[in-house]
Parts: sequence; structure tokens; C-alpha cells
Amino acid sequence: MNPSQNLAAEYSRKADAYARHWAPVIRPMALPLLAALPLRDARYVVDVGSGTGSLLPDLAAAAAPGAVIIGMDHSEGMLREGRRTSPHPVAVIDVQHLAIRSDVVDVALLAFVLFHMPDPARILAGLFRVLRKGGTLGIVTWGQDPGMPGASIWTDELDREGAAPDPRDQSVMRQGFLDTQEKLLTLLNAAGYLRLRLWSATFCHRWRLDDLLALQTGCGIPARRLADLTADARARCEARVRARLKALTPSDFTYQPEVLFAVAQRPV
Repeated sequence: MNPSQNLAAEYSRKADAYARHWAPVIRPMALPLLAALPLRDARYVVDVGSGTGSLLPDLAAAAAPGAVIIGMDHSEGMLREGRRTSPHPVAVIDVQHLAIRSDVVDVALLAFVLFHMPDPARILAGLFRVLRKGGTLGIVTWGQDPGMPGASIWTDELDREGAAPDPRDQSVMRQGFLDTQEKLLTLLNAAGYLRLRLWSATFCHRWRLDDLLALQTGCGIPARRLADLTADARARCEARVRARLKALTPSDFTYQPEVLFAVAQRPV
């Protein structure tokens, strides 16, 4: 499998942990974008890279009555997990090969997914094609991210146990290509979008110890490295991490990432 297929398979395996521990954290960070999109006048809305579909009910609430709202993702497992709680239609689609007719979409959303694309410019060009003239693209992505609380502790303890490096391919971890408004603006201009609006906001999420550990061992970077260890080594590593995290102050459990937003339009 290529890196994008591997990533989709990884998310399928970890869909339950993602839905429980990560989707509720990032959903509020994406919501400010919806107010800036012309959803009330939209008839056809696509959430590209919708994952477990946590934004689909919000899109439906903001869109016109009768609007068609579809979640799309390369990970079948993520979509299946989302279907447990959301009745909205979904489709397994590789965003890099967008199987949608040209000139039909009123609003397209890319929420915390563009940085997973090996070629973000190609994705923006593909969405430009499927948007109708005057259609709108909304993007949410990470700006300056301080990293999850306890990340350095995990690195220390995983290295101590001899865990292999993170196996995820760097081609599907492109945050550094998108982490400023200037970088986003350059990509959108190159793809031909107009009427650009970009802004950023800093969010605050205060983790509880058990919730943080559940995320990190369920679908975070530590989970990928823990998979390389024997059961005994994994247990030792997790026990040491828990003990060290317990020694941190409450303020150390505060996660404050910068989130970037962009709204762009295909020219009429």
C-alpha cells in the first residue's frame, strides 16, 4: 500500500478511539468556520475528509432545508464509526482522486485534513474543479501547535524501551507546509481561488490525566510507537509515563494550539 492507503487503514483501525477521544476535542475548533460559509444558500455540501462525521450535524443545522450534505473520507472504518451516531450519507473516496462531477458543489469543507495530503496543491485544484462557479471552499488546519501535553515524556520512555520511530510516512504529515496564513494564501492563489479570507484563533483544552492517556495510547503518536513493543515492555512504558504525568501541575495539562481558517471562492 502507498502512504495514503496506509494512513486510511491506520485510521480505520483506530476509529473508535478517534471518535471517543479526539473528535470531541477538535470539533469545537472547527465550528467557527461554519459561520463564515454560505451554508444557508447551499444545495450541495461536501465534507471532504469528514472522518467520523462529527461536523455533519452542524453542517446540516446551518444549511438550507433540503440541502444534500455528504461526508467523504478515504478511511472506511472512520465513516463506519460515524454512521453509529449520524444518519447523513457518506462515501469512501480518495480525495486525491475526487470522483465528483465538475461544477456541482456549492460548499466544500476541508477540516483538519489537508495536511494529510502528499500534494495539498493537487487537492485544492481538484476541489476547484468540482465547485460550481461562485462556490466556496472552507479550510481548517493547524497553525503553531505546541504539541500534546506529555509528548516529551512519551518520547523519553519509548526511547528507553527501544521502541521504533513513528512509522507514519512523512508524506502524509505535511503540517509544516500549511502552518501559516501566508502559506495557505500562496496555495489558494496558485489554485485560482479569489475573495480570500484568512484568520487564526488560539484554543484551550484542559486535559484530565485518564483522557489524555486514552487518546495517546488509542490513536496518538505514542500508540503508533507502542505497537512495536512487547506486551511487557508496553506495560512498563505506560506505567512510567503515567507516574511522570501524575507529577505534573494542572497547567501542564493545558493544550493551546493555533488553528488557521480560510474561506475562498471559485471565480464566477
